[in-house]
Amino acid sequence: MLCNLCGCENREGAKFCDRCGAALDATITRIGIDPELDAIRKAFDDRFAVESLLGRGGMGSVYKARELTLDRHIALKIVPESRRHDAPFVERFRQEARIAARLRHPRIVSVHEVGTLGGFPYFSMDYIDGSTLRALIERRGPLSAEDAISIAVEICRAVAHAHAKGVIHRDLKPENVMLDSEGDIFVLDFGLARIAEEPGLTETGAIMGTPFYMSPEQLAGEKLDERSDVYSIALVLYYCLTGEDLFAADGLTAVLAKHATLRVRELLASNALLPPNMQELVASMLEENPNMRTRSVKDVLERLTLRRIVALGLAATEDAAVHTPTVAFREIPRAQEAVPFEDAAAVAVADRRKARLRALLDEM
Repeated sequence: MLCNLCGCENREGAKFCDRCGAALDATITRIGIDPELDAIRKAFDDRFAVESLLGRGGMGSVYKARELTLDRHIALKIVPESRRHDAPFVERFRQEARIAARLRHPRIVSVHEVGTLGGFPYFSMDYIDGSTLRALIERRGPLSAEDAISIAVEICRAVAHAHAKGVIHRDLKPENVMLDSEGDIFVLDFGLARIAEEPGLTETGAIMGTPFYMSPEQLAGEKLDERSDVYSIALVLYYCLTGEDLFAADGLTAVLAKHATLRVRELLASNALLPPNMQELVASMLEENPNMRTRSVKDVLERLTLRRIVALGLAATEDAAVHTPTVAFREIPRAQEAVPFEDAAAVAVADRRKARLRALLDEM
């Protein structure tokens, strides 16, 4: 089945594109040359060779391009032609770039520059050669507990860094997590992110994001804090372990009804794909009342790391696990990002994790 967004050939019956993660039954039909892609190629040809469309989202289209001066592949996020004269939309687009640029973390895609070429506002960022988490699980099915927890740990590290900078992601979902060919995990798309201390550009009560992965307070249009991202991470972890969107329903009203009626703890306890030692953690992250929910992504990270080391048998015994070194970090003022010490045991654990995650792509 051909994806009309990026041109990737997919297996018959696939719901999502293996390359860009777009819904195959909802892609934009085009015949022959895409006029917008053709216009962008002409507008950007002095600096970038725009090669292909990677995907379209609510805040813009993303293209794979080669930066001519440095001869490297990058990703270009560009305001659609139909919205480039919409001043509030363009300002929200630039806010995404500003927010992403203040985050410097190995698991967050870096923004290089922001500008306008040929009338198209854009920003350039790292190009990740790999697969979205959605496409991966659509292809392979549910992941093992060890792989799912390894992915969730990396997501938590990235989001914890954003929270430390005062940034709430607000749109965490399988489509916004990438696994590259080296086995590394990246969190993408801060298009709906909000700086906690700054007013937003949307009206109070507006619902933005992907309803299946929204917290109850986000669905209600209320003010959000990092506990909303905790809720979304729990839903991503549930998807990794089961291959199911917990709150999938036909339309926003149906999603709201499912939130109101679903007995989450009972459902988790009855799902054979959820390891018993994970049920309480996921349930605590999915508490409807934010005041009853796991307080922070850092708390989640600590609990996931304990389960990965002890319950999943990465150490020979539980006693040995207590003494297994974890990755220590030191702050480098000039780079303003954490750099791991060269701890041999920690490096070995990281290498095993990356080898397992690389194998997920190799099996596709």
